[in-house]
Amino acid sequence: MANPSETIGAILIGALVSAVLSGTVTTQALIYFRLYGGDDYKRNTFMVSLLWGLDTLHSSMAFASSWIYLIRHWGDSTIYDYIPWTIALTVALTAIVTLITHCFFAHRIYILSGFSWWLTAPILVLACGRLVAAFVSTSEMITLHSYEAFVDRVGWVFTMGLSLSTAVDVLITITLIALLQRSRTGFSTVTDHLIDVVTLYTVETGLVTSITTAVSLICWLVMPRNLIFLALHFSISKLYATSTLATLNARKSLRRRTRNADDHILPMISSLHEAQSETQQERPDLLDANLKSDHAVSAARIRVARVDLKRGKNHADAEPEESREREDGAGQHRNSRHSQEQEQIPPV
Repeated sequence: MANPSETIGAILIGALVSAVLSGTVTTQALIYFRLYGGDDYKRNTFMVSLLWGLDTLHSSMAFASSWIYLIRHWGDSTIYDYIPWTIALTVALTAIVTLITHCFFAHRIYILSGFSWWLTAPILVLACGRLVAAFVSTSEMITLHSYEAFVDRVGWVFTMGLSLSTAVDVLITITLIALLQRSRTGFSTVTDHLIDVVTLYTVETGLVTSITTAVSLICWLVMPRNLIFLALHFSISKLYATSTLATLNARKSLRRRTRNADDHILPMISSLHEAQSETQQERPDLLDANLKSDHAVSAARIRVARVDLKRGKNHADAEPEESREREDGAGQHRNSRHSQEQEQIPPV
């Protein structure tokens, strides 16, 4: 292990990539707390908080390892074969995050399969075996402090841990796909469309984690004398945490996909928070509509009152004119009558 680019360089690149992926984990965690807050199940909230904390600790250990290699032991040629305790701890943290993710998807399989332990138990057993192998590898790394000695003595334990992780990923993906396809109705319904979306999402998340773990395993088997496998191993925990958090955050978007073209909603159990938020969103619209209708009624009443006032004023103006016309007509009639009487009187 004398090549710096394949040892210390791989550690540095792996730490930088894991930092980028850690930002994705943080983003997903913040999205979860913004969407669900304290309205979700307590176990989900605790799991998200735990994954976020473990991811932060893992990133800290990765950069601490880079500090040890590049700063504290700068110029020391014997550091290429040295295993600091921070590197050993990253292996254990990756295994814990992997176990949480496997248990999360195993619980989904348990629910979808109708509470079948025959499908769930093998996944849990293999996941626990992967955790035990990682803990043994961590212990041996701390004890030996040498990559050469670790590869020669207990390298098979590390191989078994990565192999079990890949096997569990493939098993979870195949089981979920089979259970989802069994739930199809056979018609072009919204339910079948939703199942297709969930199936595609399951395949994508399962492939990302399983391929990354498999590539790290291949690098470990083919090139055990360098640390390229460890650079990939830094990213495994980030991908597992991201897949779990993204699955939790995708629940609301999947519920929106149940709306068909006529905006009808399939019967489903929704949380109280969603119902309250929808009601609160509808209330401002109702208030605006009521205010607009009241304003329209008031304006109409004002217009009617103005028309009545105009009519009353016109009627009041018309009455004096009619009385004057009647008086003028009576005066003319008296004058004509008086003139007629004078004509009828004979002259003296």
